Amino acid sequence: MQNIIATFAEQYGLTRNEVMADIENVFSSVLSRWYRLEVMVFFRNDLQLEAVAYNKINGVTMQRLVDLTAIRGPNTLKKHLEKSLTRSAVLKQTRYYKSYEKELCWGDIIAHDSEQNIFVETEIIPGQIVTAVCPLNRIGLHERNSGNFSIGMRRAFHVRRIDPVVLGDTPRLKIVVDRVSKTLVETLLKSNLGPEAERISFRCVKRYVGHKSFVLTTKRLPKSAITAVSQELKERVQVNFVKKI
Repeated sequence: MQNIIATFAEQYGLTRNEVMADIENVFSSVLSRWYRLEVMVFFRNDLQLEAVAYNKINGVTMQRLVDLTAIRGPNTLKKHLEKSLTRSAVLKQTRYYKSYEKELCWGDIIAHDSEQNIFVETEIIPGQIVTAVCPLNRIGLHERNSGNFSIGMRRAFHVRRIDPVVLGDTPRLKIVVDRVSKTLVETLLKSNLGPEAERISFRCVKRYVGHKSFVLTTKRLPKSAITAVSQELKERVQVNFVKKI
C-alpha cells in the first residue's frame, strides 16, 4: 500500500497525506452507496485499509468489518479514485496559480478555434508550460485582423482569471488572459523598467484600447520603456507627471 500511495502522490503532484485522504473519502462514499449503509474506510497505523459498516437496529448502532479483498468492482473504485485525485490535483494547482492573477505573461500563439478565440502556450510559473485562452472579445478591434496573433507569434498578456473547470467530465485548470486590461499597460511598463520600477509609482488611469493609454507617474519614465509598451500594444501611451498617486 505504501508503494501505491507513493505512486499516486508522484503521478498527481500531491502529498502522501492528500492521497490517503482521497482514498479514505472515495472508498467511504462509494461503499456507503453500494451497501446502503454508512461505511467508514480509514488507514490503520500499518497503512492498511480498514472498512467498518454502521447499521442502526432498534436504536442501537451495530458495527461490522467489511472485507475489502472480497469487494466486487475494484475497477469502478479505481476510476472513482482517479477522478477524485485528478480533481484534488487541479484544485491544488489552482490555489498555486491563483497568486499569479493580474500579472504579466508572455506566450506563443499555438491555435485558434472556430470562434477565433486564441490559445496561448505560456510559462506563468517559470519552467511549467501551460495553455491559456484569450477570448476574442478580450482582444482589441485594431489587433483582431492585424496578423499580430498568427500561430507562432509571441505576445504579452494580462492574466485575467485562473479557475478549475470540468471539461468532458474531467477536471482541468482554465487560464484566461487578455490584451485589453489597464493592468497590462502597467505590468508591461514595470517589465521594461526592470529594478527601477520599484522606485517609481505609476498607474494607468484610463485606456482606450488601440488608441491611447493614460499613465500617471511620480518620476520621469525612460522613453525606451514607453516606446516598448506602445509598440507591443499598438497604441499611444501618454505619460503625465504628478506629485502623488
